[in-house]
Amino acid sequence: MIRCSKCILPEDFPNIQFDNKGICNYCHAWDGKWKQFDYNKSEQELVSIIDAAKAKKRRYDCLIPYSGGRDSSYVVYLCKNKYKLNPLLVTFNNLFMSAYAMENIHSMAQRLGVDHVMFTYRPDIIKRFYSAMVRNGGEFCSVCATGINHVRVLYQRIYNIPLIISGTSSRVDEQSPLEINSTHPAYVRKVLIKSGFSVHDIDSFVLKRQNEFSTLERVRMKMFGNDYTTINLPDFIPWNNQEIQRVLEEELGWKTPDRHKDHIDCKFAPIKYYLKNRQIPHFIFTQEKYSQLIRDGQMTREDALKSWGKMLETEGNEPSELEEFLCFLDLQRQDLERSRGLSHLDYISKKDIESKESRVYKALSYLWKLYRRM
Repeated sequence: MIRCSKCILPEDFPNIQFDNKGICNYCHAWDGKWKQFDYNKSEQELVSIIDAAKAKKRRYDCLIPYSGGRDSSYVVYLCKNKYKLNPLLVTFNNLFMSAYAMENIHSMAQRLGVDHVMFTYRPDIIKRFYSAMVRNGGEFCSVCATGINHVRVLYQRIYNIPLIISGTSSRVDEQSPLEINSTHPAYVRKVLIKSGFSVHDIDSFVLKRQNEFSTLERVRMKMFGNDYTTINLPDFIPWNNQEIQRVLEEELGWKTPDRHKDHIDCKFAPIKYYLKNRQIPHFIFTQEKYSQLIRDGQMTREDALKSWGKMLETEGNEPSELEEFLCFLDLQRQDLERSRGLSHLDYISKKDIESKESRVYKALSYLWKLYRRM
């Protein structure tokens, strides 16, 4: 199989194209945004956003969705120690949290002296949501993503917090196109409706993401003083995994079972990759992450190919957590077999997730963007 000569994305990756040197369009897009990125200028912009949030003098300057993983822990560390923010940490209890994540959450909150909320949404219905998504969608992570958004929206409204800061990066984290993955609320709603859940139960949990708000809703939020800004901290400052690991371990006593693994906060993370590789054989989800790290100079192409090759050898092996996962969600092996060919693309297309507004609201949206820049 032909692969990009710079990263490791293969020729069957959605919408991929290669230039005459064998470099893919995804690498060119990354270079266009990040190769000459001005971090001094971007941090000035970041400080300006932070100062504006502090100036509102709310109970909390910012809200941080906190999983107990590496990136979100580093966000907490920087916000508290470097940028002197008073954050509220919020954690969605996805019912799958690892012992390492729980220990890191309690340790970080105590060491940094910050307020933290662990939010548990009705476990009975959440487990049923998970099971339904596996049976009818072939995956379960969309429920967790929906829960994270739920707790973000809920506590932003409760305390009228002006700024939400996350640790997701468009520079070093996997950026899957719609053809590969989606946790979009439109998709979640359709699967849950097909599974027989009531509209009330669905709408009580599946809340709109910020980019789904109509212009009219945003104007109303601004008028009533409940407007807020959402940023990804790694999109403003350098984000080096080794340096982050060093800081967390040496300065905060942070613990991890494996420095080279992501998602140590979820004990069923291996199931995520197992199910995805059954949907798309030989895809190996992690190749997207490796490709981003190669572009950013944090991983060599040779090391990425070696790691990818090892994963390919074991892609069909059942994770040791599979039996516990099935038992916890009251699933049977035949449920996994029936869901093998399912995909989010059975429920949504690009048109389904496009913002749909009238011409009047589109014009209002343009004026709104100009206003926000003032």
